[in-house]
Amino acid sequence: MESIDQLIDYELPGLVELRHQLHKHPELAYEETETARRVVEQLQNLPGMELQTGVAETGVVATLGADRDGPCVALRADMDALPIEEITSRPYRSKVPGKMHACGHDGHVTCLVGAARVLSQLADLAGPVRFVFQPAEEGGAGGRRMCEEGVLEDPEVVAIFALHGWPDLEQGQVGLRPGVLLASSDRLTIQVRGGGGHAAFPQHTVDPVLTASHIVVALQSLVSRNTDPLDSVVVTVAQIHGGTADNIIPGEVSLRGTVRTLSSETRNSTFERIRLVSAQTAAAYGAEADVVIDDGYPMLENDADATTYMDSIVGRCGFDAVPITPVMGGEDFAFYSQQIPASMVALGVRPAGQEFYPQLHQPDYEFPDEAIAAGVRLHVETARRFWSEGLGAR
Repeated sequence: MESIDQLIDYELPGLVELRHQLHKHPELAYEETETARRVVEQLQNLPGMELQTGVAETGVVATLGADRDGPCVALRADMDALPIEEITSRPYRSKVPGKMHACGHDGHVTCLVGAARVLSQLADLAGPVRFVFQPAEEGGAGGRRMCEEGVLEDPEVVAIFALHGWPDLEQGQVGLRPGVLLASSDRLTIQVRGGGGHAAFPQHTVDPVLTASHIVVALQSLVSRNTDPLDSVVVTVAQIHGGTADNIIPGEVSLRGTVRTLSSETRNSTFERIRLVSAQTAAAYGAEADVVIDDGYPMLENDADATTYMDSIVGRCGFDAVPITPVMGGEDFAFYSQQIPASMVALGVRPAGQEFYPQLHQPDYEFPDEAIAAGVRLHVETARRFWSEGLGAR
């Protein structure tokens, strides 16, 4: 029988072409119909593979060996792109204006497709493997919808794993962290209501623009003066909307932004302080402030045992395991981790010896072709050793 490396090498040219096609045709959250079609095209004729489409609108769930007796392990990839204009001159650059794969989800999908194709050729799998191709990670909470629509059931999934391209790590390195890896991510809206009027007579108005400006500044005290220096909070106001003309003080101004925390206690206390600071700052200027905080993504907490298992897999693959610290970005893989043991690892994508590499969500970022084989290998070994060395061996 061919070795795992030989099987991956055989699939690699087609996988590179797949990623290029996905990169050229990016689709935003819940629009991933062409991406899903390409995934199905790659998997539909594999032996022992069952496909389910239209999960959470555009998601694809593939199960290999659903009738096997052992416990089911799942591997997940996200499919959506971002509303960013690509600035590169690559021959496979985005053909869709204002959209690109600036977070590397084209690479995530490609690695998981490759793993499914390789694993379908192995006869020594003791249980089912579920491949979750998820829509709408970038703000659409596709992970929550996939869980709600039964992706972890029938057969019951006992653990789930994922990887994310990581530009701070070199190719050949894999970042690991048990516990909280990524922050909770919640959307913040503050509606500031005053009393509008002529811009030449501010004494006859209650200026919501001035009030909103002071609220923005006051909210920064939540980080600098209300949070333990050893903890982490981000409160970012990213949008300010108000006014219709340069000689009219508007009646209302809207602030929008994000709140990021690394613990439930800090998350709740930060919410309370935002409401209090906004209301009292507005009152000081004779205005009112209504605060709405949408319950967004929870913290992504990697299961300790699942992460220990991934540490062993990284070593077996010949990669360098690197401990990493939490980051304030959000990830809806967190919804899976709330249900069952889960672990996301950071796959190094920066070329060795290259000091700088574009960061996630930048208009020149990409998941490099050179990292595909490593991602496939990591997924394959995670699944095939699960029943002898991982959580499935319990």
